[in-house]
Amino acid sequence: MTVVFFSDIPWESLHQRPQHLAERLGRRSTVLWVEPATLGRRLNLTPKGVAPGVFGVTLPTLPLNARNRWIRALAVQMSKGRTVRRTVATIQRFLLTRALRCMHSGESAITCLVQNFQYMHLTDVFQPKCVVFDYIDDAFGFTKFPDFVRSEWLLALHRADTITVTSPTLRKRIWEVCEREVKLVPNGVEFDRFAHPITISRPSDLPLCNQPIIGYIGSIYPWLDFQLLDQTVDLMQDVQFVMIGQLHPDVASSLNRLQRHKNFSYLGLKPYAEVPAYVNSFDVGIIPFKRTLLTEAVNPVKFYEYSAAGVPTVVTDFSDDTVSLGDFVLVARSVEEFTRLIRDGVRRRGDSSFREHLRSFAKNNDWDSRAQDISDLLQLIGP
Repeated sequence: MTVVFFSDIPWESLHQRPQHLAERLGRRSTVLWVEPATLGRRLNLTPKGVAPGVFGVTLPTLPLNARNRWIRALAVQMSKGRTVRRTVATIQRFLLTRALRCMHSGESAITCLVQNFQYMHLTDVFQPKCVVFDYIDDAFGFTKFPDFVRSEWLLALHRADTITVTSPTLRKRIWEVCEREVKLVPNGVEFDRFAHPITISRPSDLPLCNQPIIGYIGSIYPWLDFQLLDQTVDLMQDVQFVMIGQLHPDVASSLNRLQRHKNFSYLGLKPYAEVPAYVNSFDVGIIPFKRTLLTEAVNPVKFYEYSAAGVPTVVTDFSDDTVSLGDFVLVARSVEEFTRLIRDGVRRRGDSSFREHLRSFAKNNDWDSRAQDISDLLQLIGP
């Protein structure tokens, strides 16, 4: 069986849910990973191996959510012409058909996992055994899309055989427009990689001091509460704050202001293989999000990774879904509470019973289990 996996992100981008699921699906079937063209990344117009059992192909796409605001604006203007959209769709269908001819090798069954709903129309190219729409973030929280994009989202909701979401809030948002069953499949973690990292030595670029390290790993994007961070770093001079991840150009100035503090370090983007060593060096992991349309529905992968390492997590009150996580997270609703809970987290980091409490939770949310849930819905058979 072949799984056609329509992804929102390129394979080489931040390693998260799409890649984790694809790698595991590739153990029991052949996966054709279909990704959008991204500025600065090489195009794979014919399938190329990206992981065992996983072959990637790139399709041209109007970059309506590009990081560069000028490219984003140009894409929006171009998308207003139906002829442009139809031309792009025609090229997509041609390249996908050619990729499937290379991949299929006479097999009869194709099943489809869609995370990029703007590709849903491409399921007409073949006759999939089933189509699962895995809606992992509220796409409309990233940027303001042209009106036709919402029509494509509604089409995906109605065309899919099964819909899965990562959070209860996402499920509610779908129920507001579509009365059908929606399955909850949250994010997860490679438990052993974070609980028992291969490299246990302290990364050399972490601050050289005996102070606690408060860390954040993830996208450094506009949904971070930089005002809260600036105040917190200023108030807590006796601890070190570290941020690791890809920087969005729109918040470069906000990050520059944070870097004026002597107890703050930005270490850039790290390869996924190196991330566990950093997380295991943290005393507390933080998720300082603003409450927005996007973050209200997010299920952060980093929370599971912090927990697998036995690192307490302090979050802002960005989502009602965090309440369901009970004492696995410490939720702050003000700057004062954020600083207090960080200190509480440092204390809990030294509590072996609390560390095991976190690790036990993370172990029950391993990516292997999540992939099995998706595999069952795709009707795959295999180890």
